[in-house]
Amino acid sequence: MAKSKKAIIDLKKMNLSFEERNHHIKLLSFKTSTMTIDVEVYEKGQLLKKDTIVFAHLPKKLKAKLNPLF
Repeated sequence: MAKSKKAIIDLKKMNLSFEERNHHIKLLSFKTSTMTIDVEVYEKGQLLKKDTIVFAHLPKKLKAKLNPLF
């Protein structure tokens, strides 16, 4: 029987984030089935919105940290 993978991986404890267009983007959770990531977008320390981005739009350094997880 094949080992089942987690559908959602919690990234909050890893404190992963990056800067893009004067926004600080913090990673919250990774959905392996759709290859999307839930994020929080901050500007000047204030939360602007919660959003979903695709895995392909992450910087290479973050992709390298996330690849071993799935």
